[in-house]
Amino acid sequence: MLSLENNQPCDMLAQTTLTVIIDTEEEFDWAAPFNRQSRSVKNIQHQFRAQEIFKKYNIIPTYVIDYAVAEDDQAVEILKEWADKGECVIGTHLHPWVSPPYEEEVNRVNSYAGNLPYALEKAKLEILTDFIEKRFDKRPLVFKAGRYGVGPNTGEILAELGYLVDSSILPYTDSSHDHGPDFRKLGSEPYFFEAGGKQLLELPNSRGYCGLLARYGGSLFPLIAGQSGWRSLMAGILVKSGLLERVPLTPDGIGSQDHIRVVKSMMATGLNYFNYAYHSSSLMIGGSPYVKNQTELEEFIQNMDDFFACYVNEIGGCFKTPLELYDILK
Repeated sequence: MLSLENNQPCDMLAQTTLTVIIDTEEEFDWAAPFNRQSRSVKNIQHQFRAQEIFKKYNIIPTYVIDYAVAEDDQAVEILKEWADKGECVIGTHLHPWVSPPYEEEVNRVNSYAGNLPYALEKAKLEILTDFIEKRFDKRPLVFKAGRYGVGPNTGEILAELGYLVDSSILPYTDSSHDHGPDFRKLGSEPYFFEAGGKQLLELPNSRGYCGLLARYGGSLFPLIAGQSGWRSLMAGILVKSGLLERVPLTPDGIGSQDHIRVVKSMMATGLNYFNYAYHSSSLMIGGSPYVKNQTELEEFIQNMDDFFACYVNEIGGCFKTPLELYDILK
């Protein structure tokens, strides 16, 4: 799994740095079983709302796109215009259930591409990579696994296909109860890992801790939080008591004040890289569970604006693309 046991931590960046990486995908019913026929990407027509904020703060986001997006002419037209102007980067996001070849059974186990046999995982990612290159006239070099679903062969496959950056790690999180990967031992720090004889950069998603026990969150919270009722109750008690709370850096269900709070808490532990991520479907009312009406959409956009304003004006951070960070850290 991406050579996680022998990774090489990066030297600290000279300035607090943030990337924006967007899971750019179809809208679907998150509560329903995975379905190869759920391929609507109308949400791409709504991405201009966020793009306007990115321009305001000179942010160049990375849209990691899946097959359903790449096969839609209107979606490609919208995203390619921004990419051709240098206003965004296009990367790859693999949802195996909508990515050819369609050889596997559609189920929760196979929704994590890293669970597929080597040949099938590679075939899906190779076809998708080549298709994105054809559609955007540029080969994608940044990858993020759908459902964070990397596996034992993913790193080697990424190296073989020429990728430079992966952003699939969800720190301090165990998805093994759902047949997914276990990232409990991994934090939010960037690192290089070796795969297929090459050095690739890992930019983990940002998940940090707030509260009196924040410095111990990485080791303490994964032991307490879990699927059982008792452990979930204990995690809830920690949050309500102000002792320990895990906060992801995303506007999907999280407000700007919490973003600011967790970034400052993580900075206090010495971290100065942050990865801001969300689902493209959240920009369309009803596209994701996080935005169900106009009020929630306006709050979603406002939370983005408020966080970036604080990040720039109060924290004094800068923005880089994943590929810029690869060049800086390498």
